[in-house]
Amino acid sequence: MFKIRHLLPLAALAAALGYAVPSSAETIIDEWATVKAPSPPELKSVTLDPKTTAILVVDMLKQTCNEQRRPRCVAAIPKIEKLLAAARANGVTVIYSLFPSPSPATFPNPVIGDYVPALAPKGDEPVVTAYVDKFMLGDKDTGLQKILKDKGITTLVPVGTTPHNGVLFTSVLAALRGFNVAVPVDGMAGNNAYEDQIAAYTLANSIVYKVTLTSIDMVKFQ
Repeated sequence: MFKIRHLLPLAALAAALGYAVPSSAETIIDEWATVKAPSPPELKSVTLDPKTTAILVVDMLKQTCNEQRRPRCVAAIPKIEKLLAAARANGVTVIYSLFPSPSPATFPNPVIGDYVPALAPKGDEPVVTAYVDKFMLGDKDTGLQKILKDKGITTLVPVGTTPHNGVLFTSVLAALRGFNVAVPVDGMAGNNAYEDQIAAYTLANSIVYKVTLTSIDMVKFQ
């Protein structure tokens, strides 16, 4: 009798838990085909101080930004070129990043000469080498934060490829380091529209008080 009295509450608890948690609970993988994209985020105009702003050109290399691998990236070149021209005319700091090869034996590490010609660095514009976080390469500092701090930069404008990697992660990590970030959606282009959408949505809905989503025509220097 003792065992029966104690087993009954346990049986009732098990039954309740069975009703509380459906056996066929769905995951995002199960729902994938039915997920509806949210409304697009609002783009905002930004007026930036040339003395405290830096443009970061992310990995715009001939090896990866070409018609065969990333035609969307090629389409973004004239827009980024326009932004760089305006930035340089106003004395804005321009910085570049190189994405190191994961397999130098078969794909040599990129060098400055591998940049898309229209977007190549000019003069002594600095270059950092890193993967998706342009502040760090493994456990080593790339020097990007020091460059920004030494120049008194408070706002970073990342453009380039790929939005869901280099642009996205560097933007978020810049915001976490205290920088304001403005990201032109037409200045970032990846492998496909879905990657660009992921980046835009995440940037607009994560650290919203530090990241502003904009377009190149909505960026002004004053």
